Amino acid sequence: MKILTAQVYPEFDVEKNVQRMLDILSKYQADIYVFPELYLTGYMLRDDLPAYAINQDSSLIHEIAEHVHGKTLIFGFPETDKFIYNSAAIIHNGNVCVARKIYLPNFGPFEEKLYFKEGFSPVTCELEGIKIGVQICYDAFFPEIAKIQALSGADIIVNISASPITSRAMFEKIIPARAIENTVFMIYVNWAGLQRTMEFWGGSMIYTPRGNELYKAPYFKEDIHITTIDLNELKIARTLRPTLRDTKKEFYNI
Repeated sequence: MKILTAQVYPEFDVEKNVQRMLDILSKYQADIYVFPELYLTGYMLRDDLPAYAINQDSSLIHEIAEHVHGKTLIFGFPETDKFIYNSAAIIHNGNVCVARKIYLPNFGPFEEKLYFKEGFSPVTCELEGIKIGVQICYDAFFPEIAKIQALSGADIIVNISASPITSRAMFEKIIPARAIENTVFMIYVNWAGLQRTMEFWGGSMIYTPRGNELYKAPYFKEDIHITTIDLNELKIARTLRPTLRDTKKEFYNI
């Protein structure tokens, strides 16, 4: 399976961001295409956010979905549904699944609770025989999310991010840990470059179910890269260290 990670510079231009995403879809051949948190609009919209939030059934989402055939596209967008959520769209063969960010950071440079409502449950989507869990940035710091997704059958967990340089060292430790704990492939995709007062460090990465690094994008630079993952590694990892088998599922009501 081929995974495209799109570590790009931020833009506050929805039309430009959509066109670039569709250009990447047509130019590169992969099975799963992953873009960063709030890719559609840029991360730091602040008070402009309500004007750009859209429903998952909006014409723009449907327009994008029309270009997604025989592949999976994951990207961040501000979702409106009574409240505004920091969400990820997972599009596969015209079908749209949405994951909402559960844990909203409100410390240091982050002010997400001023603008967003928290999501309430981890999301796992089934895509033709494979299940993918999708989470957003700060969610990675709460291991119960990845654990619930893995217990729900996820073989791949995707984390889309808007992480500034101050968070780099922690994400570089947490992402491989989540892969090992849950014997899943972990895919992490971040922005690169400056957006208002934040400098995003890039460093998008892919880890195997045994915590081996398959790919690491450069810091601060744009990077479009395709990585091949071997799903047969899942069985090997889960045989050698059966953390999912040995998890006390009653703790998670699963």
